[in-house]
Amino acid sequence: MITTVRLDDGWRSISTEDLPHEFEKAEGTLWIDIIGPDDADAAIMRDVFGFHPLAIEDTRNQRQRPKLEEYAGYVFLILNPVQQNGIDAIFNELDVFLGSSFVVTVRNTDEPVIDETRRRLERLGTSPELTPGFLLYTLLDATVDTYFPLLDALEEEIETLGNSVLAAPQQESLNRLFQLKNTLIDLWRAVWPQREILSSLTHHTYPFIDQNALRPYLRDVSDHLLWIADMVTTFRDTLTGVIDLYMSAVSNRLNVVVNRLTIFTVLIGILTVISGFYGMNFDDTWPPFGVGWGVPFVVGMMILITGTLLVIFRRLRWF
Repeated sequence: MITTVRLDDGWRSISTEDLPHEFEKAEGTLWIDIIGPDDADAAIMRDVFGFHPLAIEDTRNQRQRPKLEEYAGYVFLILNPVQQNGIDAIFNELDVFLGSSFVVTVRNTDEPVIDETRRRLERLGTSPELTPGFLLYTLLDATVDTYFPLLDALEEEIETLGNSVLAAPQQESLNRLFQLKNTLIDLWRAVWPQREILSSLTHHTYPFIDQNALRPYLRDVSDHLLWIADMVTTFRDTLTGVIDLYMSAVSNRLNVVVNRLTIFTVLIGILTVISGFYGMNFDDTWPPFGVGWGVPFVVGMMILITGTLLVIFRRLRWF
């Protein structure tokens, strides 16, 4: 499905049949949004806009890393906006072609970044700022803004897991920690290449981008990405610390269990030795078998020895 509007003419919609004529004007700002590109959409990108076959192939294979490639007359970008599913992250792909008078966005499904970009640009009306470069900046800014709610959720989740690990380490907590670690790895793979994209746009000169007008905006987005990258690194270090804390807590708990089992074994062994003495075939024992106070004496001796050992173990902090 293709949606085409001309930003410099009051967001005037353009039919697919009129698209070649509008493109030939080579002026103003034409925004073409393609959802789920099929063979017909690929033919339009090839025949009308003259995009490179490799770039068109990337738009149909929605599993690409963020990148920027320069072609004759346009640049091709792949962005990775993120959506939240609870506290899990879903990374999407948004392809962008930027030329001197047009911007073509290609996506596989509904993308909130496109809706947010349109809302921001509509507030400007028919402002002369609505250039293809400014449209690209708005797409980049909206994409970067999708990471902040996810970072807030991750920070809260890591803090909660850290507290639960201190209180009572559970296997479910460890499983969740590794899930968050994988999310942070995916987040880093998306953020770092997009920093390179912003660096290229900021420091290189492209004929269809007004560097003087857009450089402050692009630097602002670059600063946000730098902050996000720093936060991801911090969260990864914190998460590693929580995992180490979990392992230490489990190890300490295992040591406590082993100590208690050792104490129990020692006590049972001593009681077994005392009671087993009277099971041997001796004619004379002490106390003698016939006295009435013999059994209470032996039982009392067992209790006394057991209590003494427990006091000693307690002072040694074995339990």
